Amino acid sequence: MSDFKIIGNPDPVVGKEEFYSVNTFLPNVLPFQNPVSSNSFEQPVKWEIYILENGRWRKTKENDKTGKRISYTFLQKSLNRKGIRILARRGQDVARLNVTTHPAEKPKIESIELLDKNGQKPAKPLSYGQTLKARAHCLHMEKQKVYVTLWEDDATGAGHNKANEKNLIQTLSGVVANGKADVDFLLRPSFAKIANRSKDEGNIHEYYVTVDFNKEKIASNNVNVHDLEAPVAPYKATTTPKEAEKPSNPTKKDSPKQDASGAKKEKGRINSVNLTDTAGNKIKGTFKEKQIKVWINSTGLKGKDISLKLYDEDVASNDLLFQQEFTLKSDLHAIVVPLDTIPRSLGGNFWTEGAEQELFAEVKVLQANDLKKSEVVDVDAEVFKQDPVEQTNKTAKVGEGEKSGGKNEKKGTCDECTKPITAKQLKDIFPKADSAKLEKVAATYTKYMKDLGMDTCWNKAHLFAQARVESGLSLELKEGEGFNYYYESLSIFKAFQTKEGKEKAKLWGRPTIRPKKPGVSLEDQKKIANWAYSPPAKKAKEIGNTEANDGWNYRGRGLVQVTGKGFYEYCNLYTKKNSLDVVKKPDLIGESIELSILSSMIFFKWKNLNTIANKTHDVVNKICPKVGNDVKIKDEKGKSSSNYIEKQKAFNEVTSEAFKIDNCKWGEKVEIPKTKGKFSTYDNEYSAESKTAYINVIVPKDRRTEGMFVFFDDTEIVQKGYALAMGTVNNNFFERNGKGSTPTGLWSSSYSKTHIGEASYGDYGLIHIDGMTGDAKKATAPGKRDGIAIHSGHTTKVGINDNGPLMVTYGCIRVYNADMKELVENYNKVKGKGKTIYVYVEEVDSMDDVYKDYDMVVDPKDKRRNYSKNAKQ
Repeated sequence: MSDFKIIGNPDPVVGKEEFYSVNTFLPNVLPFQNPVSSNSFEQPVKWEIYILENGRWRKTKENDKTGKRISYTFLQKSLNRKGIRILARRGQDVARLNVTTHPAEKPKIESIELLDKNGQKPAKPLSYGQTLKARAHCLHMEKQKVYVTLWEDDATGAGHNKANEKNLIQTLSGVVANGKADVDFLLRPSFAKIANRSKDEGNIHEYYVTVDFNKEKIASNNVNVHDLEAPVAPYKATTTPKEAEKPSNPTKKDSPKQDASGAKKEKGRINSVNLTDTAGNKIKGTFKEKQIKVWINSTGLKGKDISLKLYDEDVASNDLLFQQEFTLKSDLHAIVVPLDTIPRSLGGNFWTEGAEQELFAEVKVLQANDLKKSEVVDVDAEVFKQDPVEQTNKTAKVGEGEKSGGKNEKKGTCDECTKPITAKQLKDIFPKADSAKLEKVAATYTKYMKDLGMDTCWNKAHLFAQARVESGLSLELKEGEGFNYYYESLSIFKAFQTKEGKEKAKLWGRPTIRPKKPGVSLEDQKKIANWAYSPPAKKAKEIGNTEANDGWNYRGRGLVQVTGKGFYEYCNLYTKKNSLDVVKKPDLIGESIELSILSSMIFFKWKNLNTIANKTHDVVNKICPKVGNDVKIKDEKGKSSSNYIEKQKAFNEVTSEAFKIDNCKWGEKVEIPKTKGKFSTYDNEYSAESKTAYINVIVPKDRRTEGMFVFFDDTEIVQKGYALAMGTVNNNFFERNGKGSTPTGLWSSSYSKTHIGEASYGDYGLIHIDGMTGDAKKATAPGKRDGIAIHSGHTTKVGINDNGPLMVTYGCIRVYNADMKELVENYNKVKGKGKTIYVYVEEVDSMDDVYKDYDMVVDPKDKRRNYSKNAKQ
């Protein structure tokens, strides 16, 4: 076990600088460096911050640091994070520290007001086309984002009223600076249609804004706006904000013309590339729509062919998400790109699947070298096409996979899968290889197999079956694919199948297969590689080659002949963290046996072969096509065969025996026996660890009777009690302001003293919960349900007491008052130990066995309730 750990305060106070260091600085030489080399030196410690969003850890972009001792000052917005994690990396060593921030002083929004664009209170009614400024006055919220909503007022009197909820206009955000957050709303003429939709407002429309804080809406004063038909002087503005956000379209007056003397027109150019929503509005914050619009503002390029590419910006390389070629029809050309057709995995990151992707557009004129890029915008990863099997980390650990298995069962493990590879196993596969080389290969594979998801018997057997054929029985490392082809053989490349390609083949290839002639010169080999794999060859796009010499630079190397710039860039996401840039120095893969095996493992992960390989014997159809083409070769006895056939034979006869795949237990389901007093949820989906605790709410599928809750951490069951998770209406889990039963799934939690003393909530406040997975996540998405909590309250019509059975809520979890008092005390006690408390709601067919497992009996006051649309909380 590594002794590499982070030392520092796990409970920092907002605004206070905290210092962090690691407890050891012993040199950690990479496995493919010579440990006695004079170049061995202590590797730097690199620091990163991750935040938990939607059940996943996302790496922040602005908090990377390097050094033995660094500092972080956490901002006010950190208080709203579901989780914060500090990572320290030194070579292959990784240390993690979860932190929980605490407020220096209680944040507060004192008020919000509406002003004109100059920040003054309007002295007279405004007009459509003018700007309305909302200003929120805040305490202890510096640099925190606030969301402001504009409403048209139909109700009598000031303030927010439910009657106005059909008149929601727009929600925008602003960042607190010097105690205030300003948000500008353009009064578009289309707003007047909303104002007049329900009734005739007359010549004056009334608008106000609200800001949400602590589950409450704080409303501003009302501002009057003239109706469009009102007889007022037109507002004269040079440019409205919306117009400024769109790419400008050159007018005829501004367009270059050819004068009478015959002077040439100005050279065509791309002026700008902009990303907006489909309505043409500038993107602010995180973009969450399924379609995005790309605006191309050009001069003199009408009728020219254009290439549009969308990229996901990354630290080491940019992932191509979308590409399309078309002809410009005007100086201002817009194209809508459906993001929900782009697979999420195309923008994946090797270390973390973030909750956002940084998107930008690149436009290039095909007949010229003119190229422009747009600004980078954040796009919610959920809008992209989700992969069929999405890797999530339910236990909230960076770099660890999803827990598997359904109710009362888990995915079986295999002791052989996780055992280190030995040089003896490899000697059976590569009998002519020297022992020192095999020791290096075994050590390298073992070190990285868990991180790369290559830790099954099947992964090992399939990878080394490929390597046995590609690198031979001596495991000979190929420094680079040779292109010493006879010209007739070049027809295996599509680029050499055209008329021009055939001419190039005769010019560069060896004259004929039959007589032995001098080999192809190095210069001609480069030409062959670039013609086959560089633009404009179709193969170039498939493997990510973009430049003229990429075919040669990124030719096949290593044990499985990894090919193409696209892979080298992906490989770099891992190797560059160890100061090895294989994009700048691709020859490294062909020079080091350790880096060669590592890159082969990364290739299996890149092509998803580490998943496909499990439980498959079909090498020819499932594995080989993702590795390379089928070509004619000699078998080990010198007879004619093919690449695919020999790899299947190697797997069947050699590697499957070496790694005993017939005995592998990977993927087999194993029943988990129920145990009384266990420290996991009833369905075994989540288990408490040193820094986590759970309130497990177990309820019947028929919510009209009670279930129970179990509060536990990693050492004990803290508390048990009865719980009702029934809504007044059972069939609207996901509707905004819905009154359905509490949705199942994992929830985050926070405690507040809200509604203390109110009959519907009791005397002990609320444990607020916010959905993270399953129906819980869907139900609490933006625009859906909110305000769900665990609370107590009246059980009879008069007073706050426990005299009657638990009463129905509007979707919250109801517990008895005596239990709530104890639950709040235990919650704060466990929270004070630095633990994160989750709530997990699950359903069972019957509660009978549940009560038996937890030594409880059915609540004698419980009864079967009825749903009623008119029932009150």
